[in-house]
Amino acid sequence: MDPFSTARLFAGAAFLAVAAGMDLRTRQVPNPLWVLLGTLGLGLVVVDLAMSSASAEYYVVLASAAGLFYAVFFGEPLLDEDGFHGRRLRIGLLGLALVGLVGATWNVVASGRTDSVAFLEYLTMPVMVLVYQGMYQVRLLHGGADAKALIALTLLVPTYPDLGPAIGPMVVDARIDAAMRLWFPFSFVVLVNAMLLFLAIPLGYLLHNAVRGDLRFPMAFLGRRADLDGLPPHVWLMERIDDRGEHVVVLFPRRGRDRDSEVERLRRAGIRRAWVQPKVPFMVPLLGGFLLAFLVGNLLLGFLSLLGPRG
Repeated sequence: MDPFSTARLFAGAAFLAVAAGMDLRTRQVPNPLWVLLGTLGLGLVVVDLAMSSASAEYYVVLASAAGLFYAVFFGEPLLDEDGFHGRRLRIGLLGLALVGLVGATWNVVASGRTDSVAFLEYLTMPVMVLVYQGMYQVRLLHGGADAKALIALTLLVPTYPDLGPAIGPMVVDARIDAAMRLWFPFSFVVLVNAMLLFLAIPLGYLLHNAVRGDLRFPMAFLGRRADLDGLPPHVWLMERIDDRGEHVVVLFPRRGRDRDSEVERLRRAGIRRAWVQPKVPFMVPLLGGFLLAFLVGNLLLGFLSLLGPRG
């Protein structure tokens, strides 16, 4: 059993368990938790690379990933709700990381080195840091903590772990496995597994609403009805009065709206109960997705393999 994989499994599970507890209680996970997890991951990568006598190009990738990682938590972002901000230091950091990554990749790939595939696996570290930030900006990831958790996990487990034959990912074709390591990094497997677990939540909503007799579709799959006078704290409103005074249903509410003013407008329209969407603590399925990624593998790939032709 690979000791680095074992350390990453226990560290990731411990940090995500703490985050899940915080998310359940307050729906907030403080940044220092992810900074600490990402820093631990970077430290493990440094030791791993040193023990394997890795070339300088690997450390360039690691430094670029570290710079992009810490930029998430420190300083002002380039893009926020007010639009794009041309912050020179941050743009310079991004440019320096890009130049370093291009140069390191060219040195490894163009020279035809035998470790080019392994190098490209490590290259997914800085790439996925940017991918998860982009997913948050376009709302594919709903919470900032979700994106930060996945970024930290990318640094903690930059390549597919090896836990030995007794415990580990499901066996797939070698050609598929090689492609998945590059195009489906391990942290993305964690995300996909978590999303599959997350799919059970709409069924729970449906059962809850069926018992209460609130079967209005498709809202019955996405939330529940609640009294506006006793509105739970961690929910988004799925009903609102728009600027034209019309009552509308919003299936996927946007973050950042003034809930108190929305509630007041609904009350003035004579509405006392409204559909709400609970802010589900994604850290819980993310913890499950992480453990499944380590112990079982890619659930989606396994499911698709069951549907495919058998030789």
